[in-house]
Amino acid sequence: MTDPVAAVRKVFGPGRRLERELAGCELRPQQQAMAEAVAAAFTNKGRLAVEAGTGVGKSLAYLVPAAAWADRERGRVAISTYTRILQDQLVSRDTKLLTRLLPGVPRIEVAYGQENYLCRLRLHTRVTHGLFDSREQARAADALLEWSAATETGILLDAPVNLPPKLGRRVGRDSAACPRQRCPYFGECCWYKARRSWDAAAILVVNHALFFAGSGENGILPEFAAVVFDEAHRLEDAAVRHFGVQLNQGWLIGILDGLSPVSGRGLLQSLRGTGPVETLASETVACRAELAAFFDRLVTETPGPAPSRRGPTRSRRRPAEDRGPWNARRRLNGPVTPTPAVGLERLGTALSETSADLADEELAAELGGAGRWLREAAAGLRRFEEPGEENSVRWLETGPAGTTLNLTPLSVAEPLAGEVYPRLGTVVLTSATLAVADSFSFTAGRLGLQGFRFLRLDSPFDHRANSLLYVPGRMPLPSEPDYVAEAARLVGDIVAASRGRALVLFTSYEMMRRVHGLCDTGGHTALLQGEMPLPRLIEEFRTDVHSVLFATQSFWQGVDVPGQSLSCLIICRLPFEVPDDPR
Repeated sequence: MTDPVAAVRKVFGPGRRLERELAGCELRPQQQAMAEAVAAAFTNKGRLAVEAGTGVGKSLAYLVPAAAWADRERGRVAISTYTRILQDQLVSRDTKLLTRLLPGVPRIEVAYGQENYLCRLRLHTRVTHGLFDSREQARAADALLEWSAATETGILLDAPVNLPPKLGRRVGRDSAACPRQRCPYFGECCWYKARRSWDAAAILVVNHALFFAGSGENGILPEFAAVVFDEAHRLEDAAVRHFGVQLNQGWLIGILDGLSPVSGRGLLQSLRGTGPVETLASETVACRAELAAFFDRLVTETPGPAPSRRGPTRSRRRPAEDRGPWNARRRLNGPVTPTPAVGLERLGTALSETSADLADEELAAELGGAGRWLREAAAGLRRFEEPGEENSVRWLETGPAGTTLNLTPLSVAEPLAGEVYPRLGTVVLTSATLAVADSFSFTAGRLGLQGFRFLRLDSPFDHRANSLLYVPGRMPLPSEPDYVAEAARLVGDIVAASRGRALVLFTSYEMMRRVHGLCDTGGHTALLQGEMPLPRLIEEFRTDVHSVLFATQSFWQGVDVPGQSLSCLIICRLPFEVPDDPR
């Protein structure tokens, strides 16, 4: 393959391959300009930030020079985006076009976090010992067991069944519970098979969270010579989460429930009559009570909004008027004492010691894994017992999964500029929204973009001639009782006018379900996020041209459905960030 600059000319220049491969393809000068800038960055080991408006064709503009450079220099490139849906989109569509445009494209693979890969040992343990909280979990596990015999990748997102969240967490790969070479399924392990494919790839498609967690000397990802951060406007959020600490009440209770749930069957019930099981069960109950009291005390004693009758909301990002105290953020001004750290560490240590003596290796792995997580949680809690750390804020947030303790860096510019970028020869950031008030200075300061070249490219779309914007004259406030019914009526009217072909976006699952339940789509298929696995949901929406998709969260960013299927976009509420989020 030729060098990146020449590859860009062949694909995007006069007599270009892109025109020959895509019938009706229109010339986009912005796409060619971006591709040339990215090619120069790869050639010169440069730093580049590109704001490219909607419709520029960012993916192809960086994939072509990245692939040419990886092939010529034998260097590995990371393509990092924000969500798994965007990863899938890159691999299933964009890279396929890339192979037609550039014969001999080097190997491209996709990587997800470990929890996204089925662990056959953990699934087998659950089924063998009946470790389920409900019949729904048991039925889903049976379907997973059948699927596990046929799947090549073991990616849970591709499973043919909608997984209850708790079950998904308990059958996904968990480093703390993995016996590695001692596992009877090690030879066919989907996780380690994926790891081997990553090592053989020239281009690896990851997400921002995995890039930060998996890179570096002791990371699970292979070394990279270059990186392209797509959806770079979310890079700071991912970096803040990586360099900070989050301890969620629901996550901790979930670990304890896995040991001895209030209802259903847990690990300790499977060990009756072996060693100190009764003591462990009593300590689990005590830790659960101590955690509940600890988080209740934090919410009660930390200044913040008063309790609400509405209960927890369904989304972390709901606007202020709909959040109430649930999802309210409260700043912690001093050390948090006492914490349940001592009890959690004692239980975690006891679990690890018990697991070492168990003859049942499957249960031993699960028990040891729970012990490790509890000890790590105790270490995290101890950081909140100490005086405040420099360049950080400590705060708590209440939500549907309970209360979360957060230790958040006020700025990630220094670790990004000092630890992340220097490991890489070439760094490219791109998004449709990087500049603020026509300037990159704010983004450069937040992301540590010293020494970067900045480029702004507008959208090639003629929005005035090809789009129609409708804003209702009057709608009830979201807090008013008739808002949902009116929203459902209006969505139905719009869908009738657009003959389906619509994506309806919400900022919370609760609102999405309520509007979906009341909306008359006029006979057009109504698809609802959560009713089927995401890849299948997107495919149904794409192929059933006149369907209507009700969605939230993952569908807000970067989702591209070519053709007529997505002709109408209905936004029930703009997802503004709330002003009290310290990040």
